[in-house]
Amino acid sequence: MMKTIPKIAMLFLVSLTLGGTTEQLTTPTTVAQAKTKRVWIAVAHGKKYHFSKQCRGLNNAGKLKHVKLSWAKHHHYKRCGFEK
Repeated sequence: MMKTIPKIAMLFLVSLTLGGTTEQLTTPTTVAQAKTKRVWIAVAHGKKYHFSKQCRGLNNAGKLKHVKLSWAKHHHYKRCGFEK
C-alpha cells in the first residue's frame, strides 16, 4: 500500500502538469527555418502560396508544386488570404 501512494501522487502531479498547460508545445520558427520552409503553389492558377496542401484556396487547382518559401517570394507569389 505504501509503494502505491507515491506512484499515485506522481501520476496526479504529471497529469496536472501536462493537462493544465496553455502554452504551445512547439518552438517558435527561427529566421533560418523560415527561409527553408516549403509552401504549395498552383502552377496554372494565380500567384498565391499556401502553407497547407489542404488549404481551401487550392480546391480548384489542378497541378500543385511544392517549393521553398524564398523561391515563391522571389517569383512574386503572395500569401494566401485564407490562411491568416
